[in-house]
This record gives sequence, C-alpha cells and structure tokens, in this order.
Amino acid sequence: MNNNQPLTAQSSTTPRAELLLEIQQTPEEYVPELLQFVRLFRQSVTMKQTSLNNWENALNEINQSDAVKQQERKTNIKKIFESWNELDEQEEQQTLKIIESMKGISI
Repeated sequence: MNNNQPLTAQSSTTPRAELLLEIQQTPEEYVPELLQFVRLFRQSVTMKQTSLNNWENALNEINQSDAVKQQERKTNIKKIFESWNELDEQEEQQTLKIIESMKGISI
C-alpha cells in the first residue's frame, strides 16, 4: 500500500471520505491499533455525551419539579442524614467504604 498517495478531490468531499482514505493508506500492520483507537474514541465520545445528558436531566428534574416533589426530596434527604446519625462509628466507616467504592462517587 502506498502511504504517500495524495488526497483526491473526490475523497475530500466529506470528513468520512477523508477518514476512509486515511485508513486505506495506513500500513496493514498498524490497522489493529488504529481500530482499537477508533473504538476507544467512539466509546469515549458516547460515554461523555451520555454523562452530560444524564447530568442535564438530573438538574432539570431538580429545578423543574413541583413543590410536592421538592418537599419529598428534602424529606428523604433528611431521613437519610438522620439514619446516618444513628449509626455507630463502625457502621459509619462501613457505609463510607461502600460509598467510596462506588464508581463516580466522591465525598
């Protein structure tokens, strides 16, 4: 495969066509790494967008919920903190370890 082929006017009409041309010009021995890179890139972009959408949905749910839902949320949070106050020190440490072991949670 010739790695020095110039881009043609036809192949540069879209970014996808340009990408495909670049892939075609990649030496065969590098194709597995390129495939892995493309997959990781796609997964990263997809996960980032999903996280942003989930965060936006959560904020909208909080900001746009009615007064009853907001009061229920406050009551539930208060109950959680009250139940944590009732834990002894060992239970607190166990609970903290569980929370810290959860992916994406920090205290």
